[in-house]
Amino acid sequence: MGDKTETVSFGPSRVARKRLHRMYLLAGWAVGFAAFGGFGWAGPAGSQATSGTQAKPAPDRSFEFSIRGDFFAGLAGDHKAMERAMKACEEALARNPKDPQALVWQGGGLFFRSKESFMAGDRAIGMEMRDRGLKEMDDAVVLRPDDVAVLIPRAAIVLSAAQHVPDAARARQYYQMAMGDYEKVLRIQAGDFPSFSVHARGELLGGLAEGWHGLGDAEKSRQYLLRMAKELEGTVYERKAAEVLSKPETAGPLGVTCQGCHLGSAQKE
Repeated sequence: MGDKTETVSFGPSRVARKRLHRMYLLAGWAVGFAAFGGFGWAGPAGSQATSGTQAKPAPDRSFEFSIRGDFFAGLAGDHKAMERAMKACEEALARNPKDPQALVWQGGGLFFRSKESFMAGDRAIGMEMRDRGLKEMDDAVVLRPDDVAVLIPRAAIVLSAAQHVPDAARARQYYQMAMGDYEKVLRIQAGDFPSFSVHARGELLGGLAEGWHGLGDAEKSRQYLLRMAKELEGTVYERKAAEVLSKPETAGPLGVTCQGCHLGSAQKE
């Protein structure tokens, strides 16, 4: 019996602590995932181009628009909505097994839901779902390595996971993946970036600041915070960046993303 007792014998029960931990973990993931829902990753004139190159057609986001309402409701705890979103992904992949957007969204859903299995004690199932989710997101990026409509969802998902996963090595892997995707997105969007919405710019720059902070590169993180403060003057993103810059460096998430998701005043579409 002594082997199974908690080292702390007061406060909430073991079951209560487990439930609270699960609630905080899933809530943190859901908030982070929701951040990429408003990214304006198509150019303002319907183009996606790097500076000095011919404009390319904007990615077709019809599939994303058809499922993301259910997907984000699922992240907030609506299991039936998540089932509908996952079913839509399955049906799209039945029609075309190499549909990159269906792959990245289904992979993200599996990756998110794996945490529910872990927290329920189904470690084997959790690992299987997590690994399958990662593979599907990776496969989507292999199919469309320069499609920001695929890069951004994977980056947002693994960045959110990196901020909550307890395994330091795995967290670093997720941070590195997210930064690779986000840095590429920033290069692809460089020509049109200044004309994107405040929310789109703030979430991308904030995501980069968060990720490099998580990887321990304080200078790179600082440079993106400075860009937020300069390029998003008068918005919630400037205020959040200035707040972080004014304080000594600390561990843990900076808290500069998922601002415009819930604060309409931060957006200028």
